[in-house]
Amino acid sequence: MDPTLASIGLLIFRILYGISLIPHGVAKANKNANSQFKGFMKQLGVPPIFVDLSMLVEILGGLLVIVGAISLIVSAVLILFFIGTIVVSHRMKKPLATGMNPGIDLDILFLAGAIVLLLLGPGEFSLLAGPQI
Repeated sequence: MDPTLASIGLLIFRILYGISLIPHGVAKANKNANSQFKGFMKQLGVPPIFVDLSMLVEILGGLLVIVGAISLIVSAVLILFFIGTIVVSHRMKKPLATGMNPGIDLDILFLAGAIVLLLLGPGEFSLLAGPQI
């Protein structure tokens, strides 16, 4: 396969992946939604500070993925984050998606995307790509 074609594919993937991450963080920036979500997480035994950390990871991580910056670090953080969300989703007994109700499958897809970025790197078309595997 042409290396440039692969980098174009990675660029498209990064843009779509980052665009998909950001709204999840932005939703947590709403003061009312944030406090409700913190209360819900506290009931599950998850410290409320993790709501703010997840907002930061999703927004900043999404932006860094889009531009392809410090890919190794960003993808490693995203992998750890989505393993955590899968554990919390499992605690919530969240099933796979059914009809219009999202499930744990979205967390699994985000984890898979972070693993792809870790293994393949950001491609040629990135800013400050940083070290790669």
